[in-house]
Amino acid sequence: MNKFLGIVVLGLLWCNVAVAKLIEYKKCFPIMEDGVETLKIYKSWDEWNKYIGGYVDYGLSAGEYKLLYEGPRFDDIIFSIDTETGLITKLVIYNDQWLNADYEYQKKFYRDKPKEFARIYKHSHGKTFPSFIEKFKKKIFEPTNYAGDILEAIYIKQIDGSYAWKDTINLNLKTNEIHTRNEFFQENSWVRVGKLQCNMQTYDDNELNISSGTAFFINNRGNLLTNNHVIDGCVQSKINYFNKEHDAQLIATDKNLDLALLKVDIIPRSFISFSKNKVKKRDEITAAGYPLGIEFSDDLKINDGKVSSLKGLDNNSNHITHNININPGNSGGPIVNKKGELVAVAVSGMSKEITEGLNFGIKSSAVENFLRSNNINPKISSTKFSMNNDKVNQLLEESTVYTFCEIK
Repeated sequence: MNKFLGIVVLGLLWCNVAVAKLIEYKKCFPIMEDGVETLKIYKSWDEWNKYIGGYVDYGLSAGEYKLLYEGPRFDDIIFSIDTETGLITKLVIYNDQWLNADYEYQKKFYRDKPKEFARIYKHSHGKTFPSFIEKFKKKIFEPTNYAGDILEAIYIKQIDGSYAWKDTINLNLKTNEIHTRNEFFQENSWVRVGKLQCNMQTYDDNELNISSGTAFFINNRGNLLTNNHVIDGCVQSKINYFNKEHDAQLIATDKNLDLALLKVDIIPRSFISFSKNKVKKRDEITAAGYPLGIEFSDDLKINDGKVSSLKGLDNNSNHITHNININPGNSGGPIVNKKGELVAVAVSGMSKEITEGLNFGIKSSAVENFLRSNNINPKISSTKFSMNNDKVNQLLEESTVYTFCEIK
């Protein structure tokens, strides 16, 4: 975990390389809740899971009830650590039989007041009746601190622009225990603390060698650009374009610039042309990409910001510095101006532990030279007027792709 610890503790420059060592903590169940030891009640995952899974219908006559389900509530509760990014994913997998019992009970209980149920459930879960059955629930925790063998990470959910939930986990890498703190900040605020016990499983770099990032079309002949570090060592690069996978041929790379030229045998719906004007400080820009990959979300992320400097780290004149958040997975994505013209290619950012708004892109002028040296003439835009937001969004959606591969 040396690379990850360097990122968290030292605040080093990171690039969006997706090769990872994955540590998974499975079958996580509480051994303490609000200071009360629970091992006296249930001594294992199976005992706790069955205890919490029993589903009883009390909606009968006074003193009567019906046992709807007796069995496990969850198939698994997993905490996964990507040691390259430091991100911790909590994945809850519900048992199908329990979900069916829950559905039948909720349908009966709210039969005469569906509007009230819809209001309550939409507020707390973002869904409306009867679509509350979710097999999987996932949370992404961002690392905030590392000391000794304790890794801290936080998940925050906002409602109406203010903090509603703040979940903090402290993972003890030596004992495999996870300490939890759940805070709710709206009406009737509360705090709950607990401790979980899990089984650990590690997947080393020989088992999990996946690289992923972002790429974008630069012409209607199927040529794409991305970063060299995204495809470096790839057995076979692929792209996902409108839910279809396509093999991508590697045409050329430049390790110094960190650029790679790919080609696929399709005609894209759109492609991004290059700006004929030099980028300037305080220019408004837009970046598109797939931070954390499509496992986090397959919806293209589009963010706005401004250029702050015409040089990058160590006075790199091939880079610009900007304030758009760049995360692992954004690598190789396009950065365009208000006309939808390319001004830079996303490449890296500084650790958020010690900096804010220091992210870097490869200037389009350097990208043009790279393409010309590989017998590709970049398309220079002749647009005179800015695009509206809808047209910029459409251009980026139709020209930007998720790219991935297995590493040798």
